[in-house]
Amino acid sequence: MDVLKRKELKRMVSAGYDSEFYKVMVEYLGEEIFVADGSGKILFVNPASVKMIGLPVDQIVGRTAEQLEQEGYFSVSSTMEVIRQKRTVNLLQKLKDGRTVLATSVPIFDKEQDEIVMIISTSKDVDAVNELLHTVEKQAVEIEKTKAEIHNLRESMFEAEGFISGDPIMNELKDTLIRVAPLDVSVLIQGETGVGKELVAKSLHRFGSRINGPYIKINCATIPEPLIESELFGYDKGAFTGASTSGKKGKVEMAHMGTLFLDEIGELPLQLQVKLLDFIQDGTFTRVGGTQRLSVNTRVIAATNRDLKKMSEEGNFRKDLYYRLNVIPITVPPLRDRSGDIGVLAKYFLSRCNSRYRCYKKLEGGHLPILTQYSWPGNVRELENVIERLFVMTEENVIGKDAIINVLRENSQVSGSFTYTSSASLVPAESLRPLKEAKWELEKQLVSSAYQQYRSTYKVAEVLCVDQSTVVKLLHKHKCV
Repeated sequence: MDVLKRKELKRMVSAGYDSEFYKVMVEYLGEEIFVADGSGKILFVNPASVKMIGLPVDQIVGRTAEQLEQEGYFSVSSTMEVIRQKRTVNLLQKLKDGRTVLATSVPIFDKEQDEIVMIISTSKDVDAVNELLHTVEKQAVEIEKTKAEIHNLRESMFEAEGFISGDPIMNELKDTLIRVAPLDVSVLIQGETGVGKELVAKSLHRFGSRINGPYIKINCATIPEPLIESELFGYDKGAFTGASTSGKKGKVEMAHMGTLFLDEIGELPLQLQVKLLDFIQDGTFTRVGGTQRLSVNTRVIAATNRDLKKMSEEGNFRKDLYYRLNVIPITVPPLRDRSGDIGVLAKYFLSRCNSRYRCYKKLEGGHLPILTQYSWPGNVRELENVIERLFVMTEENVIGKDAIINVLRENSQVSGSFTYTSSASLVPAESLRPLKEAKWELEKQLVSSAYQQYRSTYKVAEVLCVDQSTVVKLLHKHKCV
């Protein structure tokens, strides 16, 4: 470097350090700052750097980084490495006092980008960095634990309502319920008979803001048409022959400040749909035989196993009522589409029977492939009935596979054919492949499915009987997160 360039560089550094703003900045910055020229001669060090090296400023400035390296103040000079490599360098330096620091040195080139005119170095105590990393990792573990605790608390709340599931698709449904429950809007629950629509309605009430209010259910399909209006809206005294002299509250009035669950809403007579629509729109109604409009504050949840949209298009259900009810649509999938629930529910129903009758019966190993091959046209309700029948009809403590097959075959005589084949679990010859590839695929499926279901690496580790760190590695290995 020629004399003019060296003088200009020295002037730049001095001018910068004389500025009060930069002086305060570099002196109070926790990291060490070490500035040298293109030959390695030290031009400036801040107080943190002086403390790190362990020499007075006047014994550092003016000397070269190479000299300090040779005298053992640090094991290797990042400044000299920049001069050799002509690029930014990161390396670990062992200091004279035994500490290890992470040093970063950045070259500043002249306008022609040919010659290094300045090297700015900073360093950070590795122990401090490691301590920070440890703190971050510890916080991550705590967050994961908290997430697991929240998940377990949520599951226990659902289980308290009898909402038992183990299939990922139902976990998505639970997420929806948690989001929708606090919203005071109408919900339309759709699904086949026996899928658990009422459990969904109860969960919405249980997790919503009206939990302390009444939960009132009316099944629109079980009440004779002439009586359903008075059951729903109540009646005043003398409304009809045989009416109570004091009148009677209807289900709507009873649901004040709570939840009104209208089951089988598709069976509600057309002429009554108008009155229900008026109530949902403004919250007021009149009893049968009455003239006074009553005001009720309730949340309306409806359920049906029919296609209301199609019914409304065919004129069998009012379109305006359909849209009023369908603010938040929730569809509960049939049991055949959530095979992950079958085994969990079977064990739950059997456990409930054992508790009720103080028995210790269990299902024979290998029962799950049999249960999952059946189509379950009656859904969860049919599964519950099958387990109860097996419990009653089996004298031994182990309910055998043959008994399960026989009961399902009896059911299929009504609902359709059922043929169980044990060969379903075998691998077809045309599907054979290298063992390593098959193990890789199985490992990926297991960890991916478990994480989708539990959303907690700790819970997955518990289920798969491995360490939590192993689960994290597998998730990253198979790119599942």
